[in-house]
Amino acid sequence: MGILIEPVSWDLMATKVAARKPGVSLDRVANDTAIEIVALPNDIEQVRMLEQLGIREHERGHVRAIAPLGGPILLEIGGSAVAIARGVAKRIRVRPI
Repeated sequence: MGILIEPVSWDLMATKVAARKPGVSLDRVANDTAIEIVALPNDIEQVRMLEQLGIREHERGHVRAIAPLGGPILLEIGGSAVAIARGVAKRIRVRPI
């Protein structure tokens, strides 16, 4: 008999890895909350994209709006408004301040 290995999606694996990092995921933060970014995803392409938007580790910002039905989260970081997709927000760890 062989061993049955259940396939796991990359998103699920990334979410589990992110859960081991400090803080809470950005998608769990309440509206109108000041935050500090603690950790970014392990995907280098996503990190580059986020850094171009001004989202970096140790950067402080504010959750301005949370769209309903799994829509994006609107952050204010460095004086700019940035919309982050929920799938990406799940992989960003923050600390409410």
